Amino acid sequence: MQWVLASTLNIVNYQVLKKHLFIYIKEYIIGDMNNLILITGDLAAGKSTLANSLSMELKIPCLIKDTLKEIACDAIGYETREENRELSIAAVNSMIYVFNQTAKVNGDIILEANFRKEELEDIEDIVNEYNYNVLLINLTGDVNLLYQRFLDRLSHRHIAHMSLHLDNSLDSFISYIEMLRNQDLIFPAHNIDMSELDEEEVVDVALDLIHKELGI
Repeated sequence: MQWVLASTLNIVNYQVLKKHLFIYIKEYIIGDMNNLILITGDLAAGKSTLANSLSMELKIPCLIKDTLKEIACDAIGYETREENRELSIAAVNSMIYVFNQTAKVNGDIILEANFRKEELEDIEDIVNEYNYNVLLINLTGDVNLLYQRFLDRLSHRHIAHMSLHLDNSLDSFISYIEMLRNQDLIFPAHNIDMSELDEEEVVDVALDLIHKELGI
């Protein structure tokens, strides 16, 4: 009888200890970690729209690569594809710099771009140094749908985005999408297929992921 009672008490004590340990981890370890949301994925999948919507919904600042590139283009301009590429590099480098400064004051932030492996490695260094939770959302879709969206927006795109290595053919577009999809994303990717979702539904799916993975 005493053995049974002792075993029961041990189980109860274990459950109490486990509960308090969980609370401690959540409040004092995970709770102290800040959050970085990365939005990447296919061309014309709605990445910028999603990033801006999440920013408004979560009250977290976001940086959009295309917006930074447009600002640089308006100020500096470009004449060649290589110079246009330099604008893209400068835009992403500016994002990484702002993230690093934000991390120093423990702020949450959303970054959106077609990230390259080396750019994500730079971001990873900051994540590790400042102890960040990271959620990477990768927007994908049916290639034919993406291609049509790409064509539809050509007429009102900023001049900064008119120097892609594309001839506007479907084959060229597919090759570019495949190149993007073969990038090493460094962080675990949470894929959202936007093919049969409207903008609000994409945001809802993303918010569910954020609440589940980051608790915000």
